[in-house]
Amino acid sequence: MQFRNTQGKPCSWLSSFESPEESIEIDRGVVVNRRWVFGAGAAAAVGLAFPFAPSLFAQEANPLIKESTKSEVNAISLEQFLSETRPAARTMVKSKAPDEEAFIELAMQQLGRLESIEASRAHPGGKGWTMDMSAYVPPIMLYQIRMEPNSVISLHDHRFHNGVLSVREGSIRVRNFEIFEADQEKKWDVAAGLVPAMGESFVIQEKKDITLKVGQQAGLTRTRENIHQVEAGPDGCLLYDLFANFKFNAQSFHIAWDGKYSDPAKKLCQVTWIPPDHSH
Repeated sequence: MQFRNTQGKPCSWLSSFESPEESIEIDRGVVVNRRWVFGAGAAAAVGLAFPFAPSLFAQEANPLIKESTKSEVNAISLEQFLSETRPAARTMVKSKAPDEEAFIELAMQQLGRLESIEASRAHPGGKGWTMDMSAYVPPIMLYQIRMEPNSVISLHDHRFHNGVLSVREGSIRVRNFEIFEADQEKKWDVAAGLVPAMGESFVIQEKKDITLKVGQQAGLTRTRENIHQVEAGPDGCLLYDLFANFKFNAQSFHIAWDGKYSDPAKKLCQVTWIPPDHSH
């Protein structure tokens, strides 16, 4: 399969990781918030401007790894990152037909250039991991997450968010899911917040089981693979986690899951939402 740009020409910036024939490696209480989309190479964001260019990846595109382009020459500060990314986020959330894939591609490109940020207010986020909010300039939020070896941020979704994960140290395993509906059903609209009710059993389908290593980014949208679980590698990890909020009341919801497939052939899982704990 050959990938082409929006003009129909072959994309010259795809790395060796992108070959369809090549195998790719890629807890509860998490508050930070189609498939993970992976880009490759410094030219991936060329042509993304306001208003957004057409998405660089079609719905059928195979997963690609987005490699960091950060170096002493092109590294950017947090302030520059926000000044270049926030306007795109504001344009996106105001649009009646937001091109989330174009924003994710731009955010991955810029996040890969971001210089190291010192954590200032790290606090426990869950068992084996801590988090720090590095920036909050609506609709953008940027967190750092430090995970101990093999620790897990359990299965959850980010309602009314999209976002990007960037691995700065170590590695992570990410499993991505979507709410499953038979072709004749189609009653859910995740982007609009129309999802199964709290306490109601529903089915999700695993779309990816990947490993991201240092210098790699991945993004999700409100509807594409937004349900996910993150597991740190054997050496732990440091993640930068970027979100763009479409609504003021955007939040995350955890999912009760036994970790097993109800239908292994289709990778389907029977799950329920975990009611939010507002006691604190």
